[in-house]
Amino acid sequence: MNYREFIEGLSLKHFQPEEVTIQGRRVRNGVRNSLPPEHKWEAIVPTLWIADLARRQLGFSLTITSAFRSENYNRAVGSTAGNNSQHVANTALDLIPSKGRVKQLYDQLIAMRRGGAFKGGVGIYTGSGFVHVDTRGKNATWGKR
Repeated sequence: MNYREFIEGLSLKHFQPEEVTIQGRRVRNGVRNSLPPEHKWEAIVPTLWIADLARRQLGFSLTITSAFRSENYNRAVGSTAGNNSQHVANTALDLIPSKGRVKQLYDQLIAMRRGGAFKGGVGIYTGSGFVHVDTRGKNATWGKR
């Protein structure tokens, strides 16, 4: 089984496997990302399910702009979290909501977390137009709201 088949097996309603796997082909500052090693595949499952549920509840599309990042690629994109990055752990997604609905997506994820759907990070990046979500197991919140 390859990573694409693994993601396909999750039967997500609103995301196609390619939306996740294409992240492995991204290049920043001459550094190419990769797909996660097999021992990290399972880590993304709760985050993908949360994103899929948020998409269903909101009723508008979400675009994945970042998922797994190799350590080198994570440095190339300017992450200050280093190897502690949830992207390196394969527990994080950065999502752009359609029609600039960043605050609405952020609020939905916060409500889901408050309701017990997950424990993890939710960060809003209004200037960049995306929201970070991860399932690290403890709550963290950041960004202008």
